[in-house]
Amino acid sequence: MGRAVIMAGDEKERKSRDPIFTTCLVIFVIAAVAVTAVYVHDTFIQEDDRVATVGDTVYVDYTGTYNAFIGEDGAVVFDTSYESVANDDDYLKANEFTKKSSYSDFEVTIGSNKALAMFEQAIVGLKVGETVTVMIPASEAYVGGGWTTTASLATGGVDLVQTIPLQAFKELYSLEPVAGSNVNFTTTYGWQATATLDATNNMVVVTNMPEIGKDYVYTNPDKDADAPAVTTTHKVTAIDGGRISFTYAFDGELKQFVELDYGNGKIYVTGYDATTFTFKSSDERVNEDLYFEIKLVSFKE
Repeated sequence: MGRAVIMAGDEKERKSRDPIFTTCLVIFVIAAVAVTAVYVHDTFIQEDDRVATVGDTVYVDYTGTYNAFIGEDGAVVFDTSYESVANDDDYLKANEFTKKSSYSDFEVTIGSNKALAMFEQAIVGLKVGETVTVMIPASEAYVGGGWTTTASLATGGVDLVQTIPLQAFKELYSLEPVAGSNVNFTTTYGWQATATLDATNNMVVVTNMPEIGKDYVYTNPDKDADAPAVTTTHKVTAIDGGRISFTYAFDGELKQFVELDYGNGKIYVTGYDATTFTFKSSDERVNEDLYFEIKLVSFKE
């Protein structure tokens, strides 16, 4: 009986303590959650109200286009830090566009002029997460050599027998001829030819074999088959004195430059009409207005 009385007393005392214990536990949990929330906010999601200024090193995401800003009608992407943009076939890509092995934010120090000056200046005043668009005129972008000219559609011509440096031939056709043996292949003009290596000077001798009066469609081996492009056709009009004469014909809407490469360097057709076409020998982005969309991702600490 005595033991039973003691147990009943303990039980009564324990019950009286439970509300106090529970209240203390709740207060402790709330305090712990509050401290943890402050730590997470300060450590991981603290808002950065800094404004980018000259001298700051920052990380940005960007997309560079011709003709218009990304997402606008006529925009042609030539570079981007977004893998999603690179892999999206709905965005028209420039001839020079190549996919990267990996994608990451672009590090730039504002005012260093290691990037285009107007690109760096456009970042000034941005906060983390903000985006800006900037059109950089050709005179402030990539200014370079090469030339631009207008030619008649009826002025095409090439030697019946050509010599092309071996490295240039390999890059153009992914073929490597050997001395003493002919390789049959289709030229970028569209007609058949044979190639053999002249080992004395490391030059490839190409013997063209077109037919007079026949139309041949140009094939760019580096061109994405799914990408919209203007068709370039060569119509052979004469073969005389070791020279092939042909006329050019273009068909389609010129949404991007037409890249032509016949083994002696790339040219880009920038426009055409019923009788003439204009082309340039410089890199595609040289002497062009550029359109950038830039997002400030973070500051380098």
